[in-house]
Formats: sequence, C-alpha cells, structure tokens
Amino acid sequence: MKILYWFLLGIILLTSILFFGCTTPQETVIKIGYIGPLTGDAASVGEAGLAAAELAVKEINDAGGLLNKKIELVVEDDQCTTTGGTNAINKLLNIDQVIAISGPDCGSAAGSSLPLAQQAGTPVVIRWASVPDLPKIGNYIFRVYPSDTFQGVYTANYIFNALGKKRVAVLYVKNEYGQGLRDVFVEEFTRLGGEIVFEDSFTQDASDLRSIITKAKEANPDIVFFPAYRAAGIIGLRQMKELGLNVPIVAGDAFDTDEVIKNPEGEGVLYSVAITNNPKEFKQRVLEATGKKADKITAPLAYDSIYIIAEAIQRAGNLDKEKIRAELENTSFAGVSYELIEFDENGDLKGAEYEMRIIQNQKSVKYEK
Repeated sequence: MKILYWFLLGIILLTSILFFGCTTPQETVIKIGYIGPLTGDAASVGEAGLAAAELAVKEINDAGGLLNKKIELVVEDDQCTTTGGTNAINKLLNIDQVIAISGPDCGSAAGSSLPLAQQAGTPVVIRWASVPDLPKIGNYIFRVYPSDTFQGVYTANYIFNALGKKRVAVLYVKNEYGQGLRDVFVEEFTRLGGEIVFEDSFTQDASDLRSIITKAKEANPDIVFFPAYRAAGIIGLRQMKELGLNVPIVAGDAFDTDEVIKNPEGEGVLYSVAITNNPKEFKQRVLEATGKKADKITAPLAYDSIYIIAEAIQRAGNLDKEKIRAELENTSFAGVSYELIEFDENGDLKGAEYEMRIIQNQKSVKYEK
C-alpha cells in the first residue's frame, strides 16, 4: 500500500512539473503591431508614421499603460508591396501574436495583408491606404483616412468644373491604389460629360513610360490624370516633358511626399489630397521624443490610430479581440489629424474634405483657381 502511495504521489508531482513548466507565462505587455513601408520609395512615409506611433506609445506607457500593462510596438516593414504586406502581417499574427495593428499605408500592401488579419480576427486601423473597398474586407478593418471613392469623385469634378478640362488621358499605376482611383475617376468624369481620350497602366516598378506617353500625346488630351506612386511617377513626369506632352498633370495623394515635392520633376504638378491636420506643435513633440521628423501626412494618422486602438482596449477591459473590435465601432476620438474621428457602418472614416495642391519651388501649396 505504501509503495502504491509513493508511486501515485510521484505521478502527481511529475504531472505538475510538466504542466506548469510548459505553461506560457502571462504576457506582461500588450503587443500592438505597426506595419508600413520602412524601405523602398515610400520609406519616408512609413518612417514619419512610425515616429508618431512611437510617441503615442511612449505617452500611454508614461501615463501608466493599459490594463496595468505596458504597450510594446512590434514593427514590420511591408516595403509598400504585395509580398511585403503578406510577409509582415503573417509575422505579426503568427509569431508576435499582436492584439491589434496600425497600418498599412500603401494599397498594395493593404490588399494582401488585410484579408489575413480579418481571417485571424485581429483588429486593424488602416492609416493612409485609401483603396475604396478595404474596410469591406470585414468587420475587423477600420480606417482613419478617407476612401479614394471621395478622392476620385472630387478630382473628376475639379478637373471638369474648376479647371474646365473635358478631354483627359488617364495614366495609372497598375496596383490597388491606381486601379481604385482610376475606376472612381473615370466613372464620375464620364458621368459629368467628360471624355476619356486615352488610358493605360504601368507597373509600380516601371522605368520607362515612353510608349504609353506617346500614345497619350497622340490622343490630344486637355489634361493628364496621373495616379502614380513616387518612383515611377517621377520617371513619368520627366518623360512627359521629354516627349512634349505639355498639358496640366493632376496626380493623387501619393504625390504628397518630399520624394516628389522636392524633386524638380514635380514642379507645376497638381495633386488632390484629403484635408488633414499636422500641427507644428505636434511635429515638435515627435521630434523631441524620438529624434525623428513627423513631416508626412502619415504621422498624425499613425499617432491617432495608436490612441484609437488603446482607447478601444481600455473600454473593452481585457484583451478579447472581439470586444476590442466592438469598441472600435464605437470610436469617437478627438485626434490630431481630424478634430473628430468616427467610423461608419463599414469601418470607414466619416466625412472627408479634399483640396487641390500644386508643387511650386519645391513646396506644396494650396491651389486656387
């Protein structure tokens, strides 16, 4: 009987050791993912956003954190590409096991990554990626920047009514961003009575647009609508000048970066962009806290996205992702980028106003017609 007693006791002790030894310790931090372009031609966009996100995390942690825990920002580079987006989101979801994600900024990375986040039931607050249908991927997807549905309609109306141009050539980057803007613009411009005299696309990494520019010139347009990314966009601007396509050029908000604005090829180009705030005081706070500049539109969007996620977690009272998602639906946040951030039934930012800007002397200024 005594032998049986010691045998059973040994089994119990061994089982306890194995059980507690293999149990994952309770997380002492709350992991929030940051996905954005940190290399490639959009790197400055991602870096500015990251600096602001780091400030938000620092402020929250300095104030006591969330649910008696500190936030850890887990950063992944999506390179502003489809493959990069897939790789980044898979690491955040499967290895880092983040609670929520801020980003992406690029439509190409967003298109590949967001379905995986939705499938995993991980809330995402998109920053700058503006492809129209992204929030419709599912109920875990939200966005703090307006959809290209608004930008495309605004730009078509501005070209047709304010500029008085009726014949347009459309040259667009063949990715989620360019295709989305093209689709909305063409539908609205033709509805207004305008004519698309030529259209064609080019790849995101294109280095020679001469063929389609030549065809566009032969169509004799009044104006060119040019929703492009930065690197291929600069090449296209230079080649339009070389080939004598001397008509006004209107781009999308992807041109709202120093890579284009500070480049001589950007001189005189118009582009549409959502009206957001990026106060001097805010940029100074980011610089003092991180040593990095917050001079891109993505900076206030990233800062606000972190706070929106944090407030949703706080209201949820725990790290249940479904509860956090439900609280994101109830967001009413006084942000830096916008005075009030709320989401509609699809998770999109409510309300949006746009303006037309022009690049003059390597500066972006509001265009007044």
